[in-house]
Amino acid sequence: MKGMLSFYIVDDDIGIRKVLANIITSKGLGRIIGEAEDGPTAYRSIMELNPDIVLMDLLIPGSDGIETIRSLKQEGCTSCFIMISQVDAKEMVSMAYESGIEFYIKKPINVIEVLSVIDRVREMINLKKSLTIIHRTVEELSPRDSDAKPAKFGPAEDSIDTILSDLGITGEAGSIDIRKIVEIILQKKATSGRYFNYKLSNMYELLSKHYHSEGQTEQSSAGVKAIEQRIRRAVSKALQNIATMGIENPNDQKFTRYSTSLFDFKEVKQEMDLLRERSCYHGKINVKKFLEGIVLQLLRK
Repeated sequence: MKGMLSFYIVDDDIGIRKVLANIITSKGLGRIIGEAEDGPTAYRSIMELNPDIVLMDLLIPGSDGIETIRSLKQEGCTSCFIMISQVDAKEMVSMAYESGIEFYIKKPINVIEVLSVIDRVREMINLKKSLTIIHRTVEELSPRDSDAKPAKFGPAEDSIDTILSDLGITGEAGSIDIRKIVEIILQKKATSGRYFNYKLSNMYELLSKHYHSEGQTEQSSAGVKAIEQRIRRAVSKALQNIATMGIENPNDQKFTRYSTSLFDFKEVKQEMDLLRERSCYHGKINVKKFLEGIVLQLLRK
């Protein structure tokens, strides 16, 4: 069983646990090393077993999923967390990402989405292992001269621009902010020996300070709130464009690549329904998932 990913499932619904376990085992994704139906039990077992991936429901007895993940992260748990819940309130989803999850999947469970998310988390785990090895190697080979300066991580502008072009948002004002934040995240990941976690509010503040330091008054004059609004408008436009691609050709490579990696596929379908005039509601966006999705796309290259 060496080399296989280990999974731990937390949900108070035994039916959901069985469905997830069946997806994982039937597709040969890894092995189930434990299950729990409440927060305290999950906390103790996960700390002991240290699974690669934890699939956790938000609303579980004892302590909810967000609280449990926060506690685990504070104790140094290195597992990757995927939250699966029927709750889709923007504030709760945002809190989930801030607690340290990698992806958020909305119930009812969509097999294709679960497989896609697990595949991306698997790539993330492999990437983290590779970065750790690279980081150690660089440390061993680097001169111990105290005056030596770390090499700068160059911007991946060409690759970022390709993705933004694929999404049809290079002309959006927020694309500049997205590009710069992605570069900052890549730089942090390259220089850190661990997974770089962050709050969006902190990233907006950091970007605003960067604009000020670079004398880019046009970008920074309206402050953090303006940066957030520009980015949200750009991501919303990207969602609309991806939904349009899906309507015109569901097999379009750009649609299949970005509809689950940058967005919640349920929200892409909701946007498609709006464009088809089957609904009055837009699909919802998740800026952090969007940014992390771009980062993962770039790190694959």
